[in-house]
Amino acid sequence: MRQKLLRNSFLFVAIVAAASLVAPSALAQGTDNSGVETALTATATTVETPSGDSSAGGSASSGAPKKSPTAAIKDLDGMLDDFKTGKNLSATDEEHNRKLKMKIIHGTFDVRELSRLSLAKHWKGLSPEQRNKFVDLMVSLLEEKALFSKEQSAAKSKQGGKYKVLYRGHKYLNKGKSKSFVRTKVLVPSENVDINLNYKLKSENGEWKIYDVIVDEASLVSNYKYQFNSIITKHSYDELVRRMSNKLDEIKSKRRE
Repeated sequence: MRQKLLRNSFLFVAIVAAASLVAPSALAQGTDNSGVETALTATATTVETPSGDSSAGGSASSGAPKKSPTAAIKDLDGMLDDFKTGKNLSATDEEHNRKLKMKIIHGTFDVRELSRLSLAKHWKGLSPEQRNKFVDLMVSLLEEKALFSKEQSAAKSKQGGKYKVLYRGHKYLNKGKSKSFVRTKVLVPSENVDINLNYKLKSENGEWKIYDVIVDEASLVSNYKYQFNSIITKHSYDELVRRMSNKLDEIKSKRRE
């Protein structure tokens, strides 16, 4: 149920869109709870910051991000609050959402690192062309699935519940401080539910980029890795790409209906 809860937040849908591309997702399992789902199709997020939250910069090295990893996640949450929902969006709102979605996917997530870690040992055997094609496919799926999922959940919402995000600080995962782990907790007061929503980020060109998301104990990368490896081992890498491409075509077809 806890994983089910986050499926209707735009952030979670955006980054786990591919989790259901090729096989039933471990993240998608759990007891259905429509009331809890409704709570996360909420209006603006209420943000609370504990006094112990870190806001200092990540590293003093050349080219280091100017903002802390925690600040990067706060910026992301701020962008998500600006996403327009509703059954009858104007052309202006739809264009606003399209640009916002592109900004989030291309500017906030390191899809290449996510792809590399998810394919694990299979990544090494791919040519540069194959790697680029796979990353492009992942990006395309996120571009299509993220907005579509949000529109669907918003259309089904009958309440305007609110949730809160508590920022619980960050730590660095290596000596060079180029990788970090940010801890947050999502609270839904109306449902008396709280979920640990944590992020792994990588410093790239002076910016922090997300490459993994951990919902309680469920890792996005681990989930992808299991699914991708199962298909490649039982069938082939080409079969994985074929299934993902078919899923992309299916999503685009539904959008045109």
